[in-house]
Amino acid sequence: MKPFTFEELQKILELNADEIDTDILIFNATLTFVEKLLGYSLEDKNYNELQTVKDCMVFTEQEHITEMVNIIDMNTKLRVPHCVIDGRRILFIDTSLEGHVVFLNYNAGFLPLTMPADLKEAIVKLFILKKKDFLKKQNEPESTTFEIPADIQSVINIYRRKCL
Repeated sequence: MKPFTFEELQKILELNADEIDTDILIFNATLTFVEKLLGYSLEDKNYNELQTVKDCMVFTEQEHITEMVNIIDMNTKLRVPHCVIDGRRILFIDTSLEGHVVFLNYNAGFLPLTMPADLKEAIVKLFILKKKDFLKKQNEPESTTFEIPADIQSVINIYRRKCL
């Protein structure tokens, strides 16, 4: 599920109906650009991992866990019933899991209700800038490269650093 749709952008900016196809392409390019800068997908997706329990905890590779679907102890092939999820860290209550390999099946990313407002605002601003750049390049094909303003870059840096 996409956390920020074109329809929502269309409502926010009251986009012209004549330019919908171009706007959709620019919006998708903007989302892809932001995901590339962040180093992860914004969309809520399912992930599977194998992790070894150390100090009764493991760390997931993905940030922003929305649902822990299943945890299986690969040594015993039994489901792990109790744990605490704290960001990327999963704490196990059962100390007998120490040193065991666990299979994690979880969903991570942003949902429409969990998408941070400042990140959404940065995407909207970036869309506007990319659309202006697109129109400028139509009129002047030799125009210079695209640069991200400092305020947008600082918001993206905040969310990129959270996942390091």
